[in-house]
Amino acid sequence: MEHEARHNRGRGLSGPAMITFLCLTLVLLKPRRVLAQGRAEYRYEDYREDGNRMDVQTHSAWFEYALHEKVTARASYTRDALSGATPTGGPGEPGGPGYEWVNMRDLRNAGYVEASIRAGRTLTTPQVAYSEESDYQSTGLSLTETIDFNQRNTSLVLGLSRNSDAVKGRFQRTYRYRGTWEFLVGINQVLGPRTYATFNVTVGYADGYLSDPYKGVNVYFDLPGDVFDATPWYAVDAEKRPSTKLKQVVFASINHLVPAVNGAVEASYRFHRDDWGVLANTVQVGWAQKLGKRVTVSPIFRYHHQTAADFFAVRVNSDPAFAGSRVAFDASNNFVGQEGVDPGFDLALADPSNYQIISIPAYPTYYSADYRLSELQSFTYGVNVAVQVHERVAVVLGYRRYDMQGLEPGIADATYPDAHIFNVGLSASF
Repeated sequence: MEHEARHNRGRGLSGPAMITFLCLTLVLLKPRRVLAQGRAEYRYEDYREDGNRMDVQTHSAWFEYALHEKVTARASYTRDALSGATPTGGPGEPGGPGYEWVNMRDLRNAGYVEASIRAGRTLTTPQVAYSEESDYQSTGLSLTETIDFNQRNTSLVLGLSRNSDAVKGRFQRTYRYRGTWEFLVGINQVLGPRTYATFNVTVGYADGYLSDPYKGVNVYFDLPGDVFDATPWYAVDAEKRPSTKLKQVVFASINHLVPAVNGAVEASYRFHRDDWGVLANTVQVGWAQKLGKRVTVSPIFRYHHQTAADFFAVRVNSDPAFAGSRVAFDASNNFVGQEGVDPGFDLALADPSNYQIISIPAYPTYYSADYRLSELQSFTYGVNVAVQVHERVAVVLGYRRYDMQGLEPGIADATYPDAHIFNVGLSASF
């Protein structure tokens, strides 16, 4: 699902796609000497939404070192600086930007350490990860087993991960628990000297507080008069999502080297479904083209479409004070009373010809106006340029454009973000 939570800030390239792109680039830029024992990378990314809405600046460092011919250690550190505004879920005043928004500013520090241990045809990779913001804490454990067959032309991949999170925010002032389990089974297959394919299936289960603490809903019912009317333009209540979610993800990709033009192509497809009613399809195509001995240019295109969650609604048709009950008004639209609360309601019920008896719908079981749970599509396109400035040092410069389009009636186009994404990276082996 696209941008599933504020803390999962996808910026165009998915995890598997980014790994594949890096592999293609390294193949084309591979030094001619013997490979070094270690490698370090630094990456800076600037994600800027149009209209000065949200800006995320990311610094990340990655390190790998061969401790032994059968043991390789890796570590990563990421620091995000987030500032700007985000839609709350309220529709916003007429003539405004099309949504109610709240200013945000935060820092995220995250990292992981892992080790890959080779034993015969099996590669075991345990990992520990941690992420922290002012309103979010996450600890993750994972274990991946890769078993080689067929003279290492076929690999079976089994993965299990567990995340335990604590979340709070604007509509949830104290920390709440959120947990996730994910299990992956996949196949990596060499199809020939120039072609490599990947196929995997992931099943994930989440429980706990799965709502976004920064997202609310507008609850509005047009009662007679104006004394009890809720504000029709703002988020007046916190959203409420189910406390569990079961998802299934299928991912397939194929990489093919084209020596005739000194290039490589990668194409991938990702299918997502969950019991919230979201179906998502993502297609991505990338090309890595070697120019001369030192430069590789890699354009990329990604398309994503998803359906809306079953409980997505632009507005909850109810009243915060009288949800699920009946109220009475006189002929002049003056409030008389609420059923079971005010004696005046019983008097009005006995004389319905001179009073208005109005039934207020109850809140639905679950509800969210978060645009990320609506039906939408997004396009990402851009290019990376990698330059081998030294036999052991490469520089990568990149730009991507991200365009999200809402397909849900009743939501202003401005609610959906468009962004420019710039990145620069440095990779060195030693």
